[in-house]
Amino acid sequence: MGVQEQKSSLSEVTEEFFKLSQDQNQKGMSLIEIIIVIALMGTLMAIVLQTLTGKQETAMEDAAKLAMAQLDNDLQMFKVHNYKYPTTDQGLQALVTEPGSSKRWRGPYTEKKKLKDPWGNEFSYESADGSAFKIISPGIDGNLGTEDDISYPEEEEAEE
Repeated sequence: MGVQEQKSSLSEVTEEFFKLSQDQNQKGMSLIEIIIVIALMGTLMAIVLQTLTGKQETAMEDAAKLAMAQLDNDLQMFKVHNYKYPTTDQGLQALVTEPGSSKRWRGPYTEKKKLKDPWGNEFSYESADGSAFKIISPGIDGNLGTEDDISYPEEEEAEE
């Protein structure tokens, strides 16, 4: 075999090798590559889901605050007609149905369905003497007295 034949034989082998390499690369992804892609997609989905869930909770809290602000307006109208807010015993129900002791009631001041927060829980109402009131939403867990309760008007935290 001459040098020329060896060079052409070597180039044929090299070309054949590259063809085989290209064919193998074009067949698909390796198992490791597939696992990496799935892991990246899972991580991205977890981040997106966490972001969306947080925004939905915030939106529900904002909706509860808006509903309580509307009840504040309704309670103001009740006070204009009755000279005081409903008592704790009368509750927010006094905005929908006439309390027995009221002679100046001109309601209904709101709809019954508006007496619930965005999670479907009844708002809690407190008014000791009829001159001030407090509305509380039990929040997402539905239990009063827990960390997620929403109060209206908002309580100002004491300065230390």
